[in-house]
Amino acid sequence: MNTKQKNFILLRADGLSFDKIAKELKTSKPTLIQWSKLYKEDIKALQFEAFIQLKEAYQWNTKKRYETLLKQLDKINNSILEIDTSKMQIKDLFTIKNDILLQLDKIERNISTDAKVTQTDMFGEKEHLKLALHEVE
Repeated sequence: MNTKQKNFILLRADGLSFDKIAKELKTSKPTLIQWSKLYKEDIKALQFEAFIQLKEAYQWNTKKRYETLLKQLDKINNSILEIDTSKMQIKDLFTIKNDILLQLDKIERNISTDAKVTQTDMFGEKEHLKLALHEVE
């Protein structure tokens, strides 16, 4: 693989058209199409890596989601305390609060650690107990 072909792979992985690449590399479009077939897997691998980097940069991970839900819950709780119930129903806030609590519970049930406790069942089998986040007060 020569330098021109390496540049082609990079440009094609970035999504440039054959026409633009042909002008930049001063190579015929039929040659680029042939290279595209020849280096298809290399192009896909570079595109995949670029998307992985984007995903990591903007990742909506469990920790961030959990933190956001807790902040929303805090705001709702404060709003419920401050709301003038004579002019407005608070049913919707309680509905949203309940939804957030359910989402938090779902996250907490999936986060656990080894409790460093072993229990033996009635058949003599040892069981290592886990501690889930939702069990922590």
